[in-house]
Amino acid sequence: MTRRGIGRSSRRRWGAALALGVLLGAAGIARADRRDEAWRHGNEAYLHGDYAGAVAAYEELLRQGVGSADLYFNLGDAYFRKGTLGPAIWAFEKSAALAPGDEDARYNLGEARKLAVRQAHDRIEGEDRDPLWIRAVTAVAPSTETWLFVAAYLAFFALLVARARARDDLRPALGAGAAVLGAAALLTAALLFGRARLDRMPYGVVLPDAVAVKDGSDDGTRTSFEVHAGLRVRLVERDQDWLRVRLGNGLEGWVHASQIGTL
Repeated sequence: MTRRGIGRSSRRRWGAALALGVLLGAAGIARADRRDEAWRHGNEAYLHGDYAGAVAAYEELLRQGVGSADLYFNLGDAYFRKGTLGPAIWAFEKSAALAPGDEDARYNLGEARKLAVRQAHDRIEGEDRDPLWIRAVTAVAPSTETWLFVAAYLAFFALLVARARARDDLRPALGAGAAVLGAAALLTAALLFGRARLDRMPYGVVLPDAVAVKDGSDDGTRTSFEVHAGLRVRLVERDQDWLRVRLGNGLEGWVHASQIGTL
């Protein structure tokens, strides 16, 4: 599934661990040595087909505070080959969020999602379809939205200035152009506002193959519906060890927090 060598990330992390040890002294060196050992163990286990061992080593690095895009990528790949799709999708999501330009992470995430959908039983219609405003906001990259806003905003004022200085016969056309650019600036500003709002929304990924979503934050409450591994859900509320989640189609319910990998 993966399209890049797993060794690339381990070499990058090796250098970072040694630098940390020099800065922090003996205690830092000891921590760096443990991290290097975990990297080596994880990569060797992966290359020998011991994906459970690779997962254990990479998870140990997470517990030690390492949270790089490469680590999550390797962890996702090991999860996938181990056959646990929910955690694999969660790890690839984390990797893609930390390195938005990484095509490998996004490719693997897409492939894992496709497989999870094929394996899911009794899927709910529209469960993974985001509301229209989210689809509009995410249709364009954040950097593109920013540049479009700046360009439309500056061009709008440039046309206003040009209209004020132009001949009378040119003013209607320049005014119409300024109106169009003003509308474009408002639209891109709305997209940027929506992006900022979306970035503050907490999301998670369903980890087990199937999860019963309850009407309340208790095992004894009625099961409302089921969700499958890898489904991305919005986290609405927390009640101790329970999370209220919302699907793309608006359905809501409660699941145990341990069944959701937060993003």
